Parts: sequence; structure tokens; C-alpha cells
Amino acid sequence: QDELNEALAGEDVFPISLDVRFDELATLRLYKLGELTVPDVRTSWFGLKKQEVTIESFDRVIQVLEFRDEKWFRDKKRMKFYPGENATGLHLRLFKTVPKLDLETIFPNTSPMMRYVDKIKIGAPLIGGLATLGLKFGPLLFGEESGDTSLALIGGLTTALGTYVLKSYLSYQKTRERYLAQVSKDLYFKGQANNAAVINMIVDLAEEQEVKEALLAYVFLHTGNDKQYNQESLDDAIEDWLRGNFGFEVDFEVEDALAKLEEMRLLLKESDGHLSVTPIDKALSILDDYWDNIYDY
Repeated sequence: QDELNEALAGEDVFPISLDVRFDELATLRLYKLGELTVPDVRTSWFGLKKQEVTIESFDRVIQVLEFRDEKWFRDKKRMKFYPGENATGLHLRLFKTVPKLDLETIFPNTSPMMRYVDKIKIGAPLIGGLATLGLKFGPLLFGEESGDTSLALIGGLTTALGTYVLKSYLSYQKTRERYLAQVSKDLYFKGQANNAAVINMIVDLAEEQEVKEALLAYVFLHTGNDKQYNQESLDDAIEDWLRGNFGFEVDFEVEDALAKLEEMRLLLKESDGHLSVTPIDKALSILDDYWDNIYDY
């Protein structure tokens, strides 16, 4: 929740604010799978200055959401936002390389909002111009002073001010459309799977992790035979290795890893608790036998 609030409070890649209508969602869950930093180049000073930056991102994000029913949208007088009958039920989506501060871009029910800088660009000239007109021509309009200033001049100044404000607003609209198109294009490449495909990918990832666990345990027991590992020391050694090589605190499921090796007849246990594994040549023969008998007709 804290990471989501942080994402909604700032803009990282896309200089545009998006308002996520959370109350339209009956169910919402977000799951992150890893984090990474992505190099990027930012431009400023009208494209004259370039700066290399790193963007903190989520490696993968799984989104689970469900919209409220049509009655809710009708009662709230929001039928223009109703996603339609095709959006009923639970939806699963998988995204890759999502910048942390642009997490709101993966939501389907967002509305672009005017940023403070855009409001200032439009509102400041209007307020300043009205104040100037009021100070200069207010006394004339209310008859407190006399002068030869014509209403045509006042109208001309007002028209010029209105033209500037309109130009600023149209510029904002153009910028907004450009970045919304960029967001849509970005999501096209970041979206990896939907619904059933997400479940299939999750199963594949889980199976891959299971294999990695067993392989790590086998390698450590095979190469560290002289260290006389038991279950606890093996768990500590693998966690230290993961921390040193990848910089992450990982709770290695040593019991699961050893159970897999034991099930496949690759684990040897001694009475004093010390662990070892079958030699590689014998292990290959066992694995080959498993492979040949996957389908037994």
C-alpha cells in the first residue's frame, strides 16, 4: 500500500498525473516479482541538456482486479466509465519492468489530471492579467476616476489575455494527448499476459523456482562435501551465497529442496545428520530414467 501511495504521489517516466478511480473496483490485488534499476536518458532545457539517470522499477507486477457491477455505476451516475459486460468477472494481468513511480499507468480506469505546473502555466497569467486590469481600469469602470481610456482598449487587452490562456490550455491538451499515447504504447510492450496466460506463467515460474531450489541444494552438497553440511548449515550457506551474489535477503526453503532430492533418490542422509548427494554420473543415470518414464504406455 505504501508503494502504491508513493506511485500515485509522483511522476517518474511520464510527466503526467493519472487519477485511478479505486472505488470502481470491487477487488484489487497487486503482487511484485523482483525489483531492478533501468538506465535512461532525460532531456531538459528544451532538449539541449541530456542526463543519464536510473529508474527504480518492478521486474514484474501481477494485477488482479474486478470491477463493480453495472448497477453500481448507474447508481453513482458514472455510466460513462462503465467498462461494459466484457469486463465482468476477475481479471489477471502481468506486466514487466514497471517504474515504481508510474505504477498507476497499469490501471485501466484512470483519468488524466492537470499537474500543478500546468495549472500554474494557465492560471498565473490569468490571475496576473485580471489583477493588472483591475488596478488600472477598475476606477474608470466604477466612475471613481475619469480618463480617456476606451472600452476598445480594455477589450483588446482582455482578448489578448484570453488568447494567451486559451493557447496555454490547448498546449496542455496537446501535451496530455501525446503522453497518453506514449503510455498506451508503453503498456503494449510491458503487458506480458492476461487471465489464463497469467496463471500458466505463474505455474511456469513456480516450477522453475522449485528446480532452482533443488539444484542449489545439490550443487552445495556436491561441491562442499568436505564441509559436512547438515540441514541448518546448508540453509545458512545457501542464503549467504544468495545475499552475497544478488544482494537480497532470501528465506531459502531448504526442507523443500531436500525433499525433492530425496524423492528423486539423489539425497544421502547419515545417522549423525550430515548430508551428501549421489555422484554426478549416477545422478544423471537416475534423471535419465525419470525422463524415459515420464509417459508410461
